[in-house]
Amino acid sequence: MNGVTVSVSSDLGMHLVSDQGSERATCDDGKIIACDGRIHVLWQDVTREGYLNRVRSYDQSAGTWTEPVTLNQGVDNHARAVMTVDHDGYLHAILGGHGSPVAWCRSERPRDSGKWTDPQTIGAGTYPVFMCDVNNTLYLTVRHQAPGERGIGVDLYARPQDGSWRKVGRIVRRADEYWKTYSAYHMQLAAARDGTLHAVIDFYEGQDEHGRGLHQAVCYMRSRDGGATWEKADGTPVRTPARPEDMDVFARSIESRHEQMPPPEIHHGGLVVDSAGRPFAFFMNHGERSGRLVLAMIDETGGWQREPLRVLEEAWPDMRATECKATMREDGVICALVTLTPFDGAWKDGRPTRAMNMTERADRRLAWLLTDDGGESFTIHGVLEPGTTFNCPSVEKPVGANAVSADRLPSVVWFDGSKGYPGGGDYYDRSRTVAEILESGGFRQTNVWLRTDRCYDRERRI
Repeated sequence: MNGVTVSVSSDLGMHLVSDQGSERATCDDGKIIACDGRIHVLWQDVTREGYLNRVRSYDQSAGTWTEPVTLNQGVDNHARAVMTVDHDGYLHAILGGHGSPVAWCRSERPRDSGKWTDPQTIGAGTYPVFMCDVNNTLYLTVRHQAPGERGIGVDLYARPQDGSWRKVGRIVRRADEYWKTYSAYHMQLAAARDGTLHAVIDFYEGQDEHGRGLHQAVCYMRSRDGGATWEKADGTPVRTPARPEDMDVFARSIESRHEQMPPPEIHHGGLVVDSAGRPFAFFMNHGERSGRLVLAMIDETGGWQREPLRVLEEAWPDMRATECKATMREDGVICALVTLTPFDGAWKDGRPTRAMNMTERADRRLAWLLTDDGGESFTIHGVLEPGTTFNCPSVEKPVGANAVSADRLPSVVWFDGSKGYPGGGDYYDRSRTVAEILESGGFRQTNVWLRTDRCYDRERRI
């Protein structure tokens, strides 16, 4: 391994969350909340009755699970649910839609996932990102999608403690020239101790005769007033709803793609903010080099440094990073969970393909990339070796009053099936409704897993 040391946990826990089945909606941040000796896990089962967003809790001292609680039924396998916890201990969940209504509910008792309030509709959209700040204000972003339209931007909602939900505004918009084409805007929010909101946002929009995703970019901006106004890292105001040219741009590309429905070649890998309010953002840039993972950091002038992370390529030269999920422990250690995929003939022109992303496979690797000095040096910690099937890994993040303690690695949830659609094909069988497909058994039984690791060798550094 070219002198690179990879440590393996000496104390790990593998916990079966569900054996019902899952497909795609397990991958978001905000699926895992650990506090007061319990780990609360949110996931989506698929059964003959439909796509069911469920939650249950693991008692770490007793080694037992509570019974699953069904929060709602999603319209399909994109109808994600995400969760946070406020500073009074109440769990909050967003029951996401897929171009359909998005609702909010709250646990009736602190630190207890057993009973919830009735869902309250907030708006409509897809891909919710949810968090709670130091003042118990809840923030939600969704990709807005009006009936009969493609995704047209990102909407921000807020709910102060003991207040009502309100739409703050549209913070990102689709360009007019891409109006009739598929658009997606995946993003991540993080709140600093002073209340500043930091956002990293992907743009994936536009289409030509070769395929969609003509324009792709990863961008950053922040807000000091709860999302009312935004600025770049150096303080330059950002007009909203924003376009990449208004924001800090980490990477951007406008070119024909290698297939009709390619996965993003440029996309973020998570955002964290340290105790001093300094943001760190990971992003993938396959256009620069296959599997290139980059860490973006702010320097003394307010400008961005971009550091390619070559340590994974040195450890496993026959594999490339394809996915990254970043989080931070309470001691300031930055943790990036990276999926590595064999660099073989499945890639096209050095880019990952949709088939690579959708199929069930057991040849990938999952590893932590850790730094306790702000990106100056790294350690690698193995999580899952080739031979184990995993998909849509989600990491534990400090999305509210919760924190990842310093004596362990963040917990991870994944499922062991594929992201393929029920009934076969590249999407749903349009001759039948989703309900008809599921009623006929057109899905695969899979397992949802939670993994917890207690320790690692912090002295081994790369």
